[in-house]
Amino acid sequence: MSHEEIAVSRELLPIKISGNLGAAFEQARAASSPILAVVTGTKPDFYKQAPLMIEAAKEKLPAFVINTGQHFDELLGFGIQEFSLQEFVGCNLQIRGDLMEKASELILKFGYFGRHCKKYGNESLLPIVHGDTLVAGIAPLAWVFGMGQKVAQNEAGLRSMSPAAMKRMSPGTKPTRQAIQRLVENQFEGEWFLAREEPFPEQIDTWICSAGTQFFFAPTQLNKEHLVREGYPEEFVHVVGNSVVDAIDIKRKSKPTQSIFEIYPQLESGQWIRMDIHRRENLTQRRFTSIIGALKELVVNSDQKIVLVMLNATAAALSQYGLESQVQRLADDHPGKFLITPLWKEYGNVIEFLDSGHCWAEMTDSGSMQEELLYFPKVASLTVRLNTDRPETVFDAKSNVLVPPLSSDWIASMVREACRSDWVPKKKQIYGRPGQVSKKIIRIIKKEFEHGDANFYPWLHQRLGLWKEKQGISYM
Repeated sequence: MSHEEIAVSRELLPIKISGNLGAAFEQARAASSPILAVVTGTKPDFYKQAPLMIEAAKEKLPAFVINTGQHFDELLGFGIQEFSLQEFVGCNLQIRGDLMEKASELILKFGYFGRHCKKYGNESLLPIVHGDTLVAGIAPLAWVFGMGQKVAQNEAGLRSMSPAAMKRMSPGTKPTRQAIQRLVENQFEGEWFLAREEPFPEQIDTWICSAGTQFFFAPTQLNKEHLVREGYPEEFVHVVGNSVVDAIDIKRKSKPTQSIFEIYPQLESGQWIRMDIHRRENLTQRRFTSIIGALKELVVNSDQKIVLVMLNATAAALSQYGLESQVQRLADDHPGKFLITPLWKEYGNVIEFLDSGHCWAEMTDSGSMQEELLYFPKVASLTVRLNTDRPETVFDAKSNVLVPPLSSDWIASMVREACRSDWVPKKKQIYGRPGQVSKKIIRIIKKEFEHGDANFYPWLHQRLGLWKEKQGISYM
C-alpha cells in the first residue's frame, strides 16, 4: 500500500518582543494592577484601537500593544506610525500567509505569547480585540485555550441584517425611480431580518469572538440586544459608542503629512464620489461585473466624477475577470472625471477629503466607512451590499443607504437618484461624542481591574456570587 506525504507547514517568523513589554509589567507590579493588551492587526484596528491605548496611558493604566504584524508593509501598516503607537508596542507576532495560514499561525503565536508573559509573574493580562477582524475571531480562541482566560472586545455585537424589501428584489427588473424610492423608504422605515451570511469571514469572526469574550463594549443598544438574545450576560455588555469617533476627532485636530490635494490635484476640482470595493462577496462574478459596469455607465453617461481607490482585492478581481484594461482605458479617456489611486496611506487624508466639500458621496462596501460617514454631514453613504453589519446607520441614524449590486442598471440608477434626492437630510450621530468613547471603555476596564477579581474567566459560581477564587482554567 503506497503512502503520500503532504507538507502542511512552513517556517514561521519569530515573535519580536520589545522593551515596552517589560516596562508595562513593571508598572503593573508597582500599581498591583492587571495589564491591558490592546490588540491591533489590520488597518482599521490601528485607528479604532489607538484611542484606547492613548486613553489608557492618560489614565496611567498598565497597558501595551500586541501587534499581529499581518499588515507589515509601509502602506497597510502605516497606522502604527500615524497614531504614534510604536512607543507602546510590546510585541510583533509577525503573522503572514493567506486566510487559513494567518488563522492557524495566530492561534499558535497568540497563545505562546500569553504563556511567555507568565515569566513576568503576572497572570492577570486582558487582551482587548476589535470588531469582526480575523484577529478578533482567532485571538480569543488562542487566549482561552492557551491561558484559560477570556478577552475584551471593542465594537462587540456586530450582526448583519438586511431589509425585508431585499427579499422582493428581482435582478431582471428595470429600476424605475418609483421602485428606487420605495426601496429606500423600506430601508428607513420597514422591517429588517438577520442575514449572517455576509460579510465573510467577518460575520464568522465576530460570532467566534463573542464566545471567548468576557467584557463586551457595544457601539449601540442594538448590538447589546443581539448579544443578550444570544445568551451573553447582560451585566458584561456595556453600550459605549464607537471608538472611531475618537479617531476622527484626533485626525481633525492635526494635518496629514501631505495634503490629499497635493498628491491628487484633480480632486480639488468639483464634487467627487470616492469609491472603494473589496468585500469577498462583492468580488463574485455577477456582483463585481455589475459594479464595474455601473462605474463605466456613470463615468461615460453622466456628470459624475469618481475616484476609485484600488485595494489589493479589487485589483485581483479586475485581473480575474479580465477587466483591468477596460478600467484603465476608462481612466485614460476621462482624465477629468475618473481617477484611479492606490489605497490612501494616511487615515488623515481620508478625513481631510471627506471634510473638504469636494466629496459628495462615498460608494463603499466597507463596514467601518458606514460608521465614519455618519460624522460627515455633507457626504452621502452609498453601501453596495445586500445587507449590512451596521444596520443602525440606516434605520436609526438615517445616514446610509444600501445599493444592492443586482445589476449595473440598479447601481447606476440608485447613484443618480442619490445625487438628485436628499436621502440623508439630517444624520443622527448614534456612536457617541468625540473624545468620550475610549474614555468610557478604559474607565470601565480600570474599575474591573480595581475590583480585584481579574482572572477574566468567571466560573458560574463566581457570576452567581456563590464564592470567588483566583483560579482560572488550567491550560496544561
